[in-house]
Amino acid sequence: MTERAIVTEPLRGWRGWQVVEGRDGPVLASWWVSALWPARRALRARCSVHGPRPAAHHACGIHAFADRDEALAYLDRSRETAPLLFVRRPTLAIGIAVGRVSGWGRAVCHTRGWRSEFAYPYDLHLLEGDRALARALADRYAVEVSPLPPDP
Repeated sequence: MTERAIVTEPLRGWRGWQVVEGRDGPVLASWWVSALWPARRALRARCSVHGPRPAAHHACGIHAFADRDEALAYLDRSRETAPLLFVRRPTLAIGIAVGRVSGWGRAVCHTRGWRSEFAYPYDLHLLEGDRALARALADRYAVEVSPLPPDP
């Protein structure tokens, strides 16, 4: 079931990122699209057809899964096929993170998660990367970063 609404309270979901080297240090990068997540301000969705607002019958918007295990499974599936589809992903990654994300604005809710107009990381868990990378991400995004995802 798909439902489109304006979200007044932030949604909370799970997603994965690759961590890439940016001009000012490590940056969260969306897994498939060329979106770098800005530090200390929301990422706004972009679609060449619908603008920033996700449409119910389109894949646009910032995606999140309702369940942590689904986000982890998605990363596992994507890592197997990514080199075949996108040469630069995730081969340039200096780390891989999974975490909770807050989403708001216009949103489309699905049975497995949601897509929103705006989003920002809530917390991060490094699947690949060291303590220095965790500290740099925590400083940059002002969120808690731990080495492993907590049990749901």
